[in-house]
Amino acid sequence: MLGRKLNWALMTILVALATLIAIGVGSSDHVAAGQCGANCKNQYNQCRISTKGSPSCEVAFTRCMQACIRK
Repeated sequence: MLGRKLNWALMTILVALATLIAIGVGSSDHVAAGQCGANCKNQYNQCRISTKGSPSCEVAFTRCMQACIRK
């Protein structure tokens, strides 16, 4: 039960981060951030497939998205 709540909380945070990146797709910096976020999402999807849903995928996705925000 705790695992599901933690996964839900992480996904909520990740969606919020992705939304923040997607909101400002007006300048070249924001376009690059959007592409970075899309790359993170693709990596996340591949991780989930290859590890059959390991929680480590959420951690890696969060780090990737944070790196995109810092750029």
